[in-house]
Order: sequence, then structure tokens, then C-alpha cells
Amino acid sequence: MRTVKAGLSRSSVQSAIREAEAYRASLPGRLEELLRRLSEIGVAAAATVVPEDTGELAASIDLERRDGRDYAVIAACGYAAFVEFGTGVVGQGTYPGDLPAGWGYDERRTPEAHDRADPTYWYYYDRDGVLRKTRGQRASGFMLAASEDMRRSVLKVAREVFSR
Repeated sequence: MRTVKAGLSRSSVQSAIREAEAYRASLPGRLEELLRRLSEIGVAAAATVVPEDTGELAASIDLERRDGRDYAVIAACGYAAFVEFGTGVVGQGTYPGDLPAGWGYDERRTPEAHDRADPTYWYYYDRDGVLRKTRGQRASGFMLAASEDMRRSVLKVAREVFSR
């Protein structure tokens, strides 16, 4: 926050009032800059932490403007949540933060899966209809890392934006 100084003269007080009003008028733009800069920090953090396979998920991480006022860091890839929170028996319990309400780890234990020697595998059919097995994957928490970086940066960035 900037300091507005005023002397005891009428012109000094009027000048301080004008300066305070100008600062107040600049607040929406400053808030916009704060949100944009924090979102950019989040995008950079998420893109750095996300595991690379095909690059599709990393390429889908971006900031999005919502309703002309809010910024959101998004991962627009269809499987982003599975990478974030993990899957199957391996993913269970590996997410370092709080899980969203209603999130569960699908182990897809089909009748044919129970006939296998090791029922801890997760069985699924791929796009070509081939039965595959996996134990799942650990949670990566790439969006959690983004939120933590934004949280760590908010005071520093706010001081920069609001003190000019």
C-alpha cells in the first residue's frame, strides 16, 4: 500500500485527496495484474512438475479468464485429474493434499480380474478393446504444486503490484 502524505495546507490536502482517488481508481487494474501474474506463476509451476509422457498434458496447461474477471490455471487434457490424483491401488494414498469431495480410486476389479493370480492389478480395456492390466500410477500433484507456488508468491507479488 502506498503512503499518501499531506501537509496542513488546503492545497496539500486537496493534492493528497486527488492522489488517494487516483490510487483507488487504479485498484481494479492492479488486482487484474496480481491475478494474472499469480496465474502465470501457477502455469509455470504446473508445467514444470507435470510428468512428461506424450507432452499433451503439459501443453494443455494454461491460464483461462472466466466471466471477464477471474483467472484460473487449467489443465485442459481429458486425463489431467488421473495424473493429478493418481489411479488404482498404486495411486491410493499418494496424493499429498486433500482429495476433492467424491473422489475415489477405481480399481476396476471385474469378474475376470478376480480370476487372475494377483487381484491387486487394475484391469481395463484400451481404445482398441484389448484387456490391459496395471497397478495404476502415483499421484503427481502438479496442480497442487501450482497452487502452493502461487500461495508462496502472493505477498511478494502483491507488494510489487500495490506499492507502485
